[in-house]
Amino acid sequence: MPKAGGGHVMRCISIGRELNKYKPVHFLLCKGGEYWIERIEYYGMTASIYKSPAEVNGKNLLVDGYDFSNLEVQEWSDQCNNLAFIDDNNMAPKNVNLLISTCMDNCKSKKKDKATFLYGPKYALLAVEYAKKHYVKNKTIVSNILVSCGLQDSNNYVSKILSALSESNFDGNVNVAIGSQAPNLQKLLHSVNNYHFSVSVTLDSNGLYDLLMQSDMVIGTGGVSLLERMAIGRPSVTIIAAENQRNQAEWSEKVGATVLVDPIKQQFQHDLRGAIDLLLKSEEKRLEMSVNGSSFIDGRGSERVARCMSLGKC
Repeated sequence: MPKAGGGHVMRCISIGRELNKYKPVHFLLCKGGEYWIERIEYYGMTASIYKSPAEVNGKNLLVDGYDFSNLEVQEWSDQCNNLAFIDDNNMAPKNVNLLISTCMDNCKSKKKDKATFLYGPKYALLAVEYAKKHYVKNKTIVSNILVSCGLQDSNNYVSKILSALSESNFDGNVNVAIGSQAPNLQKLLHSVNNYHFSVSVTLDSNGLYDLLMQSDMVIGTGGVSLLERMAIGRPSVTIIAAENQRNQAEWSEKVGATVLVDPIKQQFQHDLRGAIDLLLKSEEKRLEMSVNGSSFIDGRGSERVARCMSLGKC
């Protein structure tokens, strides 16, 4: 039951694909989630819009979202067999049987009650494709950059990234992954010929795996997509687009897998240009990031969580 943006739904799909190997999976989407039904069905699962707590009676329930009330959580806990919760902010409610935290380190002290607690890089919730063996790309020159700031990009980070790139010497191809309902899409499409590098736009991609594999470097927001690029060893510049991304993003920079830029800082655009230039100019830095990222994330987190939920083998 996701109640959040595209990255949250995609990580639920990742776990769902693994759980579907044990038992059929059904998604309960909050009102407004109709957009995701076709994509969920594409992966062999079913979905509907959530109506009442009775729908989870006797089921195992996984919840992903921020705006659920304590009353709602209590009702689900009373109805379902087991309640699992994905927690980005170390604010998971009580009455949870399984807690999956995106906190990457120093989280053991925040365990809730008697819940089974899964945290750290080994539980990064990625699609099965990321569990493949990947080999670090070591290109002397960056020729393909992937820009990924979420399906909506409501803060128009894509435009800011393209502007920063226009002040660099980069003359290759930029592929922008974005949703067809993004508020700034038409403005983006009208601007693609205004740059000294090539810009292509990919709409409503079923995951970023193929686009990441084609890229030499990534510029994008944090969250699930940051862990995805770490898993396959792609150096990146990461924008902290929301506070729930901060812990994970700062950990990723600490282990040398990305360079962070923070939009709340007044010099954001200057910092963005500097971070991009650093990676474009330093083959050594890109290689270091690639090795560091892939050494921490093996892409099997969803498999481990599904095994824990289905078989109790945690």
